[in-house]
Amino acid sequence: MINDALIEEINAAYRRLGAATEDLASADCELAEYVRRVRLDNAEAILEAKNERTASLYLDGLLDTEEHRRLEDIRARAELDHQHARREVDRLHLIVRLLETRARG
Repeated sequence: MINDALIEEINAAYRRLGAATEDLASADCELAEYVRRVRLDNAEAILEAKNERTASLYLDGLLDTEEHRRLEDIRARAELDHQHARREVDRLHLIVRLLETRARG
């Protein structure tokens, strides 16, 4: 009975890890697409910047928008969910190893 419950808990943790991984990938893609759009929309102004530092500051200013902050927040939440899910899987693996050790002993 304990083994069945543990197996189900491990399976659920892997499902959450998979979902968190997909959310993280989706957030990364959405953020990258936003940055690409900003760069394309403002390519001429960026190219006109005299040096790399000026271009970087200009682009940073363009990315300082509500939409960019929202996308960064979504990405950060996805990253945190992903980390939690990975720790949960690691915790369950430790429990399994402990139970295996007890069963042998």
